Amino acid sequence: MIISVSRRTDIPAFYSDWFFKCLEDGFALVPNPISPKKIAKITLKKFEIIDISTNLVGDIKIETKGNIEGIVFWSKNPKPMLNQIKKLKDFVFYFLYTLNPYPSWIEGGLPPLEERIKTFRELSKHCPVIWRYDPILFADGIDVEWHIKSFKYLCENLKDYTKHCKISFVIESYSGCSKSVHAPSEKDKNILLENFSKIAKENGIQIEACAESGDWSKYGIVPSKCIDGEVFEKLLTEKYADLGLTFKRKNNKIDGQRKNCGCMPAVDIGRYDTCNHKCNYCYARKAKHTSMYDIPQGEIYDRKTELEFEII
Repeated sequence: MIISVSRRTDIPAFYSDWFFKCLEDGFALVPNPISPKKIAKITLKKFEIIDISTNLVGDIKIETKGNIEGIVFWSKNPKPMLNQIKKLKDFVFYFLYTLNPYPSWIEGGLPPLEERIKTFRELSKHCPVIWRYDPILFADGIDVEWHIKSFKYLCENLKDYTKHCKISFVIESYSGCSKSVHAPSEKDKNILLENFSKIAKENGIQIEACAESGDWSKYGIVPSKCIDGEVFEKLLTEKYADLGLTFKRKNNKIDGQRKNCGCMPAVDIGRYDTCNHKCNYCYARKAKHTSMYDIPQGEIYDRKTELEFEII
């Protein structure tokens, strides 16, 4: 399986110790987002190849153990995890790093922008890092010109550390979205997309659209798969290159977290209402704030997982 850490909260920023304790214990307890009294016990064991043999007719048998084929991290501030990241050396993983230059009244509780850029660069020494410039929103003093200038600045500072940037526009209907921010008009969206595309191309970065319904191919912008099976195929194959093995997804199912989402299935181990960032557009604020360190109470059941990749 692929584990998602996490769409629901910023585990690298606030709960790194919790995450590594789960890996050490070999499981995580995750309340169901809809029915929180139902708690999934998710086994967390590193995927390993333990034996390769060939029978008399030349058929190859590969024996494996463990279920974590890969990990995708989501974060606005992974710096607190950096001092423990070597614990992941035997895992296949990458980061989705949301890096926006919004003022603190829109994204509160974050380090200064220059510090976050420095963290991005440092993180890229350990794993692939994919930049997220999202959600794109307008507010007082934040308009087309502001975004073009900001996007150019970030592209120039990140171009040697990532090759991909995922974008999306703010969804005003989310319960956590403040009335002080809003989505650009269609006209302004197209101005942004045209300029972003040009700037990104100049800096060797491919823009990808996250769960957006529009066809932006004329700008060279392709649909995104944030949890990307092709990326994991590549990373797993590279990891076991000395054995001459190739990894392929067993099927092309998508997770369908929301309309136009292209992500492959993954098991998310986070919880809503636990993030300590103070973003005023957030979809993950639904009820009373709590903590990932709080032990969930309810009926525990074993969550079945399965391997997503075959070895050929």
